[in-house]
Amino acid sequence: MAGPLDGRLALVTGATRGLGRAMAERLRDDGARVIGTGTRHDGEAPEGCEFMAVNLADRGATTAFAEEIRDRAPLILINNAGIGLERGIEDLGTEEFLKVQEVNLLAPVILCRAVIPGMRRAGWGRILNVGSIYGTISRERRVAYSASKFGIDGVTAALAAEVAKDGLLVNTLEPGFIRTEALDAIDDLDIPALEASIPIGRMGRPDEIAAFAAWLVGPENTYISGASLIIDGGLVRV
Repeated sequence: MAGPLDGRLALVTGATRGLGRAMAERLRDDGARVIGTGTRHDGEAPEGCEFMAVNLADRGATTAFAEEIRDRAPLILINNAGIGLERGIEDLGTEEFLKVQEVNLLAPVILCRAVIPGMRRAGWGRILNVGSIYGTISRERRVAYSASKFGIDGVTAALAAEVAKDGLLVNTLEPGFIRTEALDAIDDLDIPALEASIPIGRMGRPDEIAAFAAWLVGPENTYISGASLIIDGGLVRV
């Protein structure tokens, strides 16, 4: 039985773990042919997905990868790969700041630029930029990270307006606190206190984000574009 994404080629960056892996798996299960990226050459995408290594902090590598992807002409792009940084403004180095922007903001722009010609030729395409609730709200020590996440939503808004006439939809997904390996690796995180601050009373699961992401990039979404969609258990609204 064909799935809703049957036969469509999808690119998911940062697909070796966490949200990216869950989204790649969901798109695969919905019938897409999935390319998943990771930074390490010995990385692995989910079973049934093609793996390609690219260091998105290296602009030359990103540009070369984008040229290869342009030829493959995926109809779905999920810009999920990203890096975080907590640093007070007086301790924030210029190169640290720029590295966060390189991965979280510039690399998605380069990849959007690469895939849009093929989407325009097909008359159909879906781009999903994965932001964060820290692209709507913020906290101390988040200058670099929030700059990138507010920025990627600005890219979404402008790009959605630019390509709508061609049948392309572009959105930002802003997850809240999701239980992933990266979050579990934070030593001083008080998980019970964090979950108590979330109205639903728990952190989200990667599969919950993946289910909504798959719908946004699928054929059932015909009218949502230029949106910033928060999935956070109600945290931002309290």
